[in-house]
Amino acid sequence: MKMVESERLASALACAKEATVYTNSRRFDDFDGDSAAVLIASTAGSITVTQQCSNDGVNWYDPEDATAAKGAVEDALTVTTGRYIQFTPVVCKFIRFKIVEANSAATAVTLDLIYPKSR
Repeated sequence: MKMVESERLASALACAKEATVYTNSRRFDDFDGDSAAVLIASTAGSITVTQQCSNDGVNWYDPEDATAAKGAVEDALTVTTGRYIQFTPVVCKFIRFKIVEANSAATAVTLDLIYPKSR
């Protein structure tokens, strides 16, 4: 039987114009599915959100395969009070998200991770 897990990884996380910030991380070895979702709110600017992976919660990697980068969640997201975005996560022990502001305006980002897990 599967359950749905939800955890806030960023709460009004400040991201300056043309800056890169990272959400909190969490263990992700309980993920049991083909897709997950994020609920993102952003106050300004234009942000790109990608998944990062870690085996130890300390060293972080931008996932890729033999042909291209993986882990894309959203590109050029503008002001929103809430956008529910489904994505295909890369398998990893720990997960976090990289948020890059595209030289538009400083912003504050809230991000919730929602995913299926085995009971």
